[in-house]
Amino acid sequence: MKNFRKIALLSLLPIMTSNLIAQKIENISKEENKFIYSNSIKLFPGDSIYVVTENTDKDLTGFALVDAISDSTKTITIRFAYDKFGTNNASLLKVSNPFKKQLSYKAKICTKPGGKYSETSIMPVFPKIYGLEMWPYKIESIILYDFVLQ
Repeated sequence: MKNFRKIALLSLLPIMTSNLIAQKIENISKEENKFIYSNSIKLFPGDSIYVVTENTDKDLTGFALVDAISDSTKTITIRFAYDKFGTNNASLLKVSNPFKKQLSYKAKICTKPGGKYSETSIMPVFPKIYGLEMWPYKIESIILYDFVLQ
């Protein structure tokens, strides 16, 4: 029975840890932001980054922020802005997929300073192109996570 309890507790550890990481990311201000937190990314309007990853056939790991693209086969470009789109302003997220497989990820958005984050739908990005997401309102910050190749 003791072994079962240990196994049960150990199996909950990744879930508890990912929730803890997500909560910490949500509380980070623009001034403190380091962009990458394990395999999650936090962006504020105006942010544009290059992220190098390792891929294990399906999962993306080893996220690292770089200043420029040195290996275009494993560098994701992410741009997040609040800008003119047509005649109105909109929040825009552009994610490039350098891989040979479809890139999927999840996102949480916060629409007011100090507000709560809520999940939002995101379309997968086809291989070797970029995906564009648009919201017709200002997003204060966005967290991207659970990146996988399909």
